[in-house]
Amino acid sequence: MAYLEEILRKLGWDDGFQMPVANSENQALEQELAKLTLHKVKAKSILDNSQSRLTNLKEHFKFVTQENEQTQKIITAHKQQYDSEANQYHALKGEKNKLEHDVAEVDKRIKLLAEDKGKQKKNLEKAVIKVDRIKRETGWDIEALKAWEEALKKRDDDNELIKKFSKEDERRFNELEARRQFLQSEYDAKNFTISKMVCDLHSCEMIIERTGKAIKQQINERENLIKQWKDTVKMLQQRDADIDARQERILEAETVLEQQQEHLEEENSMLKNEQKNNHVIELELEQLNAANSRMRRELGDLQQTMYAIVNECHTLKRRVTASANNLEKLRIQKRQMDVEMDQKERKCIKDQAEMESIESKIAEMKGSNLSSTERIRRIRKLMESEEKRCSVLMADTEKINSNLYRTDQLLKDQQQVGKSLEIQINNSYCICNKLRKHIRDEEKSLEKLKEVVYDMEFRIDEFEQRLCKLEGSNKPDDHADEKDEKIRELETTLYDHAEVQHTLQSQVDRLQDEMRKLSNFIAADREHLENLQNQVENHLLVYDIGRKQIAAAKKSTQEKQVEENIMRLRINHIETDMHKEEKRIFSLQKLRLTLDQVMKERNLEIDTKRSIVLTKKRNLEEEKGRLKGDISIRKIKLEQFQKKYHIELMSLGKQPLFSPNRDNNRAINAGKDEDGQPLSVTHFKIKSAQEKFFLQQQGDELDKKIKVAEKEIVAIENTLKMINLTNVAFKNNLSPLKDDDVTIQEMKVLENKYKDWTQKCREAKQELAKHQAIFDDLTKELNEVLMPVRMENKELVDKLEEENIVIEKQERTKEEKLKRTETQIRKALKNLRSKDISIYDQDLEVRQLKDANNTVVKRLCSMMKEYADVAPNISKYSAEHNIDLKSQNSLSSDSFSTASSISSPSSTRSLTTRFNPVVVSKVDLSFN
Repeated sequence: MAYLEEILRKLGWDDGFQMPVANSENQALEQELAKLTLHKVKAKSILDNSQSRLTNLKEHFKFVTQENEQTQKIITAHKQQYDSEANQYHALKGEKNKLEHDVAEVDKRIKLLAEDKGKQKKNLEKAVIKVDRIKRETGWDIEALKAWEEALKKRDDDNELIKKFSKEDERRFNELEARRQFLQSEYDAKNFTISKMVCDLHSCEMIIERTGKAIKQQINERENLIKQWKDTVKMLQQRDADIDARQERILEAETVLEQQQEHLEEENSMLKNEQKNNHVIELELEQLNAANSRMRRELGDLQQTMYAIVNECHTLKRRVTASANNLEKLRIQKRQMDVEMDQKERKCIKDQAEMESIESKIAEMKGSNLSSTERIRRIRKLMESEEKRCSVLMADTEKINSNLYRTDQLLKDQQQVGKSLEIQINNSYCICNKLRKHIRDEEKSLEKLKEVVYDMEFRIDEFEQRLCKLEGSNKPDDHADEKDEKIRELETTLYDHAEVQHTLQSQVDRLQDEMRKLSNFIAADREHLENLQNQVENHLLVYDIGRKQIAAAKKSTQEKQVEENIMRLRINHIETDMHKEEKRIFSLQKLRLTLDQVMKERNLEIDTKRSIVLTKKRNLEEEKGRLKGDISIRKIKLEQFQKKYHIELMSLGKQPLFSPNRDNNRAINAGKDEDGQPLSVTHFKIKSAQEKFFLQQQGDELDKKIKVAEKEIVAIENTLKMINLTNVAFKNNLSPLKDDDVTIQEMKVLENKYKDWTQKCREAKQELAKHQAIFDDLTKELNEVLMPVRMENKELVDKLEEENIVIEKQERTKEEKLKRTETQIRKALKNLRSKDISIYDQDLEVRQLKDANNTVVKRLCSMMKEYADVAPNISKYSAEHNIDLKSQNSLSSDSFSTASSISSPSSTRSLTTRFNPVVVSKVDLSFN
């Protein structure tokens, strides 16, 4: 073959089909044959292109079928989820309607209770009117008093029935409250499940909502929202009007109460001035002292409880401040997360810009007529840049995952803190209830003590009357007994009136307190329901906004995926074209590259062999040096041994057989000390031990050098292996890439991972948004729970302080009364001891009694002038007792003459009987 080719070259047939010796016919055939061959080559190329396109289309068809199957599966799953959520939505609607029905029933019952209370108030007013009418019509005899006591007993029974019904109503209200709380917890749990399911719905709703119905739905939603806002504004206006009306009523009631309190204070001042002259007995003083000591002990216990409550309040405040600090920290972290999210969105925008630049570059590559090598270089650069971006994105995703984990842990910690705070709040509620019970018990005990005091005062009055009788026993009078009986009847009536007024006032106060409590509970429930409705509306708005955002994001992601698939198809076409060109063209550039590669490999081999030879040469030189050192060391050792041998021989007194004279002289000199004495055996042992030590050191150094050389040899071998591996990798890199190569497969795997990570990042963002919403809801609920607790604690502290002040005032008054009673008892004892009373003393007493009666009459007249309402009652009682206030008022202190002082004892008797001091019992009227 080689011979034939040489002959053809000599003839001039280097290429083509034209033979130099052919005829015209042969030339025409040759031309036709050339055309046919060229046509065949072109047809083959077209066929190859069509086959490659067909294979690409088949692969694309497979991908399309797979995507279609996945979309159908997603649609079926979405339909199932949609049906299940619709069922749950209907169930929740039914539960909501039930709750509204229950709330309406509670409102109706509250209204009925209010109506019943109004009726009871009206009945009480009617009863009071009837009592006044009966008083006017009938006299105050014993039978009327008995009937009055029976009516009071019936009224007490009625009051007990009312209390029972009120307790039953309270129990029913508590049951309904517990049921409402249970339903509220169920509603929260179901709302939480709905929020979870909404997250799953977001990933499937994008495919369904591509039609034009979205615009209509948005318009309808907007109209519904406007209607809802209008309704809420109307409701708020109505509530504001109701609140203003109630505030006005409260102000009016407060003004009325203030007027009543002023009136009562004036009456109390009058009573106190009149009760200064009451007398007390020693036995009852001891009982009062015991009661006082008991009250002081109870007051000490109350102060201790107050201190404990104050400490607990401080601890609660500290915990609340700590929780507030934690909330501020979480908000700061949330802001930081928002900033990081903004930065990542900016990075995404930058990546999109870079993708557009890459697309423009690819378009330029398509449009430009560059060589295959330059195109390969540009594609490789693009691949490297994409790998770097993938690595950066992976690092960002790892950071995001770590931040998400931290936020989850923080949320769990905050949930635990919320649970602990709830437990503390429940404990504080229990403590408050206990304190209320204790306060009620103390109030009952105070009422009992008041009753005891009233009994004691009544007994005091009786004893005073007895004393008066004893004083006036020596001076009998016919009208004294009748007057005393009338005075007692008046005192009993006054005492009964005071008790009735006190009981009625206490009942009215209790009913008012209960009404206030019920109104407060109703307002709180309504506010809570309004808050829940607002939260539901806000969640629905957020849900709709999230759906729209997810739809837009899905559209953008699908568009980007389509663009990426188009880019990949274009790149695959370009790579196929490149492979075809490389197969068809075997240019000089490729030959040059192969030659350069071979030359580089050869140079690397030469360098490696040279380095190996140099290392061997170094090792040989090192071994040569070591051997020389060993030889010199051994020579020195031989000389040392010879010297030792000569020295030992000299020490023994013998001469060596083979030593010269020089050595003998040295040995002789060496076998002696500086003093000229012969050396001992210990000296030679020490020297031998020193020599052994030096030899060991030298051996250790040589071992170290040997180990270092072995390590260097191993390192050189490793370098040679690395060089060989790099050569192999370089050869592999020069070879053309295929679709089945590991690098292309790794690139595809990395692209898939990149898509997965992007999806995970989006899901993580959605979860973060949900966690933030849950956290905001928890903070709102926590503040709502803590506000009433704080208010209740403040109210309790204020009430306890007021009660403490009242108790202190009562103790002070009791001490003053005790002092007065002691002084009066001493005076009474002195009067009893002095049996023989002179006429002068009797006259003085008569004058004092007259002065006292005149002052009382003057006060009654002034009361009639100041208080016109009380004037008819005072005139009535004075007429019953045959007292003319007008005539008595005209009398003055100057009317008493000196003749009265010298009057007979009979006149003094009549005066004493006529002007006996009117004993008035103590009546405490309290309008809370």
